[in-house]
Amino acid sequence: MPTTDPPARAAASPRQAWRPLQRSTRVAIFGALLATLFYQSFLLDPQYRGPVWLWAAMLLAEGLTAAHAIGTWWTILAHDNRDEPGAVTVRRNRLRAGADVPGIDVFITAYGEPPELVRATMRAARDMTLEHRTWVLDDGDSDVLRRICADEGVGYLRREGSLHAKAGNVNAALARTTGEYVVILDADHVPEPNFLLQILPHFEDPDVAFVQSPQSYTNRTNLVSTGTSEAQRIFYELVCPGKNHFNAAFCVGTNVMFRRAALDEIGGIATGSNSEDIWTSLELHRRGWKSIYVPQVLARGLAPTDVASYLKQQLRWASGGFEVVLRGGLFRRGTELTIDQRLQYLFVGTHYLLSLAMLTFMLFPALYLLFALSPIRADGVTWATHYVPFQVMVLVVTWLQSGGFKGSAIVASIGAAPVHARAFWATLRRRPAKWSVTNRAGAGSRSLWVVMPQLALVLLNATGIVVGLVVMADPAPTWLSVAWATMIVLILGRIIAESVTGRGDEPAPAPAARADVPVAATAR
Repeated sequence: MPTTDPPARAAASPRQAWRPLQRSTRVAIFGALLATLFYQSFLLDPQYRGPVWLWAAMLLAEGLTAAHAIGTWWTILAHDNRDEPGAVTVRRNRLRAGADVPGIDVFITAYGEPPELVRATMRAARDMTLEHRTWVLDDGDSDVLRRICADEGVGYLRREGSLHAKAGNVNAALARTTGEYVVILDADHVPEPNFLLQILPHFEDPDVAFVQSPQSYTNRTNLVSTGTSEAQRIFYELVCPGKNHFNAAFCVGTNVMFRRAALDEIGGIATGSNSEDIWTSLELHRRGWKSIYVPQVLARGLAPTDVASYLKQQLRWASGGFEVVLRGGLFRRGTELTIDQRLQYLFVGTHYLLSLAMLTFMLFPALYLLFALSPIRADGVTWATHYVPFQVMVLVVTWLQSGGFKGSAIVASIGAAPVHARAFWATLRRRPAKWSVTNRAGAGSRSLWVVMPQLALVLLNATGIVVGLVVMADPAPTWLSVAWATMIVLILGRIIAESVTGRGDEPAPAPAARADVPVAATAR
């Protein structure tokens, strides 16, 4: 339905989900590359090699970390800050002037979320500028939600069964609607009034299959929600603009518009995967379609508010990334994917593989403190001289380009490492990773069971600290191992405490589309 923006909101600019590539970032990346080579040459030096099996494990973990870091830096450098094509701007101006609008269906996928949360999203979606039809796709079979849709003048669709979860829900709706373009929004992601006006003009290029805008979370209320929000911000501001340069931006499941003809070509949203969004993107790119990443925050949603929900989310995302790497045929001959696209999809999986490297690093201090086993035979000063510059420069690059970040992002990322390992094991065995909606009503927030692997690592390292300090066979490496083990205990202990205390008990408020967010993307 056609609507107009309220004057105050129409005048506001959406926050940009990118920062112009800083000159200091380029210099830092060059320094980081030198530090990486310096550290890797140290690891490969035979004179410092410990037991072969331990040394090989460390070399594999550190090699994976370095390779992914280099891939990330390469992606960041690819962002050239180009303005949108002139044809896109012209099309947007024509739409503002009243040009005809093609058929647009807006899908809001729902599965047990609080009805009032869904109401906030449907109202914002219904009132977006440009003619369109809004639908709530209810896989939760809620009669209350059906009545709300009737009251709000929004279409309501329900299907038989729940085969293929969200992907099946969307595909069922595709079969019952006819719009030339389709928008998909999660139930807790409230779009801005100008969402369609900003996205639709990019389809002037007939080869564009979908246009993706960032996810942005508004509920920074505790460690989990703040850490998740920061991690997402860094991804969308640093990495996604570079992926867009390589025509490798992928769908993230919400805040996205598809060309229906492109979806029809691949039979709709991909099914049979833990991550239907990235598989859909991969199938479209294989067929030569283009994707666009629009670096503007055009919808705002809710981050997980408790550890259990966060880890379930990470289980699903990691499983999807591993599936792409292990079964996606990224380097198979005869595909339309470019080398750049293959590598960008590969980096999705290596991002989660970093958790396997982190778990390896979490075991090393205890192995030395309890059994005097070390992968590297070098004094603490020699090791630190090679390792510290590498680790510092990895953080400096992210810090400079993102404008800073909160430590909660690191805590949340490391805390999810055991779940990522579980996802990897399940993917190897071709078993699905079960998950539930992040903010679904009734999600439990207090649980020690979901952090048992983290607790085991804490106890292992705590025991190592005690034994190491009592024995003190060699002071320098002992104190170094104690310091590393202490950091592990503090980080994982913070995740465990968050899970047990359940500070995410309070229901998250419905996210509101805001017009007072500054254009500059800076750390908050």
